[in-house]
This record gives sequence, structure tokens and C-alpha cells, in this order.
Amino acid sequence: MMIDELGHILREARETKGYTLREVQDKTRINSRFLEALEMGDFERLPTPTHVRGFLRNYARFLGLEPEPLLERYELGQSQRPKRRQQAVIVDTTKPVGPALEAPPENHPFFDPVNMEVDTAYQGGGSSGGGESVLRIVIIIALLGLLYLAGQRFLPLILGQEDGTAELTQTINDAVQNVLNRETPTPEATATQEEGPSSVLSTSRNDILAGDPTPTATRPPLPATMETIDLEIIILERAWMEVTIDGNVLFSGIARPTDEPYEWTANDEVRINTGNAIGVSVIINNVPLGPLGGRGENKEEVWTTTN
Repeated sequence: MMIDELGHILREARETKGYTLREVQDKTRINSRFLEALEMGDFERLPTPTHVRGFLRNYARFLGLEPEPLLERYELGQSQRPKRRQQAVIVDTTKPVGPALEAPPENHPFFDPVNMEVDTAYQGGGSSGGGESVLRIVIIIALLGLLYLAGQRFLPLILGQEDGTAELTQTINDAVQNVLNRETPTPEATATQEEGPSSVLSTSRNDILAGDPTPTATRPPLPATMETIDLEIIILERAWMEVTIDGNVLFSGIARPTDEPYEWTANDEVRINTGNAIGVSVIINNVPLGPLGGRGENKEEVWTTTN
């Protein structure tokens, strides 16, 4: 069974029921251009193979078709497509090279893992690097102090004078304290640096930066009866996100701010997982719930219908 025949089955079933693509879009919440791509067999127009499988399953159920045979035909058609020829890489054998790099597997995921892209601001502000730097400075000062202490203690004894142990100890303590104060700014200094026109932020954002992991706003209540769940997700900041609709994972990867929101309709359950809750804003049945949580917060939310 060829891929274009799969689209022919969908189109014939839709025309038999007398639906237009616009009517199907209104009922399934699947964009009409994606429905057209399924019927044309042009699966490259859909964002990912995961979207293809999810939309194909929901479209088949709407048309009264068994989704599993259609999914099997889609997978068979994909496996028969010619693979792209990889471009040869020329290696200069005259120069020393490091360990050989392994080629990525054929089923390499479309989205990069979250831990491959880390904000440099968090790397620079980590406690590990700062702690090691302070420790090295303290050790160097301690060694120099010991040498100086030995000279100050024994040289006066040789000359018949009092040693300067007390004064030296106080000097070392003051030097260490000064180093620690320079490495770790006081709360007053931090507050002074953040003031100014270049760092004016809204009150809610200031609360999050001050350490409050969740927004203080109260969510509006959802309708008491929900036969279906119309989900709309607006990405405010780059975030890892996984969306499961009726037990099917329709999105899993890095989501970035775009002009168009993500839209799905669930008959039973909606489940959202994210690694940056403040970047994922949710609307359920036209009720805006806002961001799921704070910046960098791992959050899982589940909504179910009242059927």
C-alpha cells in the first residue's frame, strides 16, 4: 500500500460522510492544512512524525475508521522511502585527532535533549565554580600566612623580642573575610545593582526572581461539566514539554515561542509535563489558566473530562 493511497482512503471516507475540511477542523480541532496534508500523503508538511501519528489516529476515529491498520500502512510507507545519502567527511590523517566520534543512530530524536543547551547565566552563577575559586584563594592566603607566622614568631625569639602572633592572626582573619566578602556580595549590594532603568521588571517577575517558584495569581475555575477538553498552549519561554492527549503522546521535545499556539482536543484526559513551567501558558475550554508554575520548575498537570 503506497502512502498516497492512505490519503485516498481518508479523503474518500470524508467525502462519503459529506464533510468539508473546514467542518472537520471545527469538530476535531486539527488544522485544515494538516488534514489536507494527510489526504495528499504529504507528511513532510506536518511538524514531526509524532504529529502525523496523533493526527492520523484522531482523524481515522472521527471518520469511523480503524486507526491501527492506517498507522501500520503509514509506517510501512515510511520504511520504504529512500534514505538521504550522507555527505562524505574528509579527514586530514596528517594531524592528530582525538577519540573517534560515533555516528548518530538512525532513530535519533528530532528535538535535542534539554541538558544539551544550558543557559550560560546559570553556569556562570553556579556555586561549584565560585566555591572552588574561594577555596583556592583561602589556601594560598593560609600558606602565605603560615610562612609569615613562622618568621614573625621565631625571629623575635631569636632577637629577644616579643612575637607578633596575635597581630598576625588578626591580619589573616581580616584578609580571609575580605576575600569572602568580595566573592559573595551582600544582599544590600545585590539589591543596589539590580536597581536602575535597565532592570525594571513587573511585580510578578520580581517575585519569581526573588525565590518564589510559583506565581501568586489564583487560577480561574474551569467549567463544572466538560464533555471534551479544548487545549490551547502558548509558549512564553523556551521549555521542554510533553503533551499527552487521551493516552497518546502528541508532542515531546523543546518548545519555543511562536506566533501560533499548540491546539488539541481530548475526549478523556490531557496531561502536560514541562521542565520550565513559567514558559508554558495553558487555556482550557477558553478559560486562560496562565503559566503552569515558576521558571525552571518541573511541573505535571492533568485535566479530565466529566464523562
